[in-house]
Amino acid sequence: AAGGATATALLAVGQARAERAPVVDDLDDLTGVEDAVVQTKVVAFYDLDHTIIDTNSNKHWIVKEVKAGRVTPKLILTAIYWFARYAMGQGQGAEAAGAEAAMAYAGKSAKALQKEVEDVFDKHLAHRMRPGCGPSMKRHRENDVRVIICTSSWQYAARYAAQIFGLETDDNNIISSVMEEDANGVLTGGIAEIAYGDGKYHVTKKWADANGVDLKDCYFYSDSMSDVLLLEKVGHPVVVNPDPRLKKHAEQRGWPIEDWGKAEEAVPDKKPGLRWR
Repeated sequence: AAGGATATALLAVGQARAERAPVVDDLDDLTGVEDAVVQTKVVAFYDLDHTIIDTNSNKHWIVKEVKAGRVTPKLILTAIYWFARYAMGQGQGAEAAGAEAAMAYAGKSAKALQKEVEDVFDKHLAHRMRPGCGPSMKRHRENDVRVIICTSSWQYAARYAAQIFGLETDDNNIISSVMEEDANGVLTGGIAEIAYGDGKYHVTKKWADANGVDLKDCYFYSDSMSDVLLLEKVGHPVVVNPDPRLKKHAEQRGWPIEDWGKAEEAVPDKKPGLRWR
């Protein structure tokens, strides 16, 4: 009887392993493939700006909008102010700037905005992945750890970044700030989710609870002091090329501090351009 029970248990383990998503050794294998059902409850969350990539995606978007004449001088000054504060690790209060930005796109087609965001990424950001980021994601996938984007950026940037940088791409597994859309796919000017500062923790906790994930089992990679609450709540906080305030805090807390380097500045000949490929 004991032998039969053991055999049954081994069969169950084998079936559970077979149901897991396969380990991906090459990010090219993710192209055009829907995310498989993943059984593991351990997740590695990755911030986008200055963590996955070595620059601020919003800066490139603002420059594009300025050239197109679609942003007001007030919004430009607001953006410059918050970029400077973010660089110093003092981004508290940026939610107000986000609300102003969302209002600026009221009435715009979400589909059109998604296309414009993708064009900016293809031109300016697809080649800016930090050299140390791809290997970090690969190590997690090899250990059946899910790899999920967790950014304060809007869903349009988060969605495309997840696609080109090799994270899970199901919209239900994109953790980001969310502009509100109406039933016709038109932006209302409102905000459905704000994933900035402490808000990033609350949005991530909501996702974790809905997916049966305990944050104490999880990893979070970030560069910014604005993410400190989520870093405190996960079991494995890792700071990457941190701003001065986060670097000091991480040293005091004994957290790992990693230097993932900078991407080569040369724009690749083809798109999308994962340097790590």
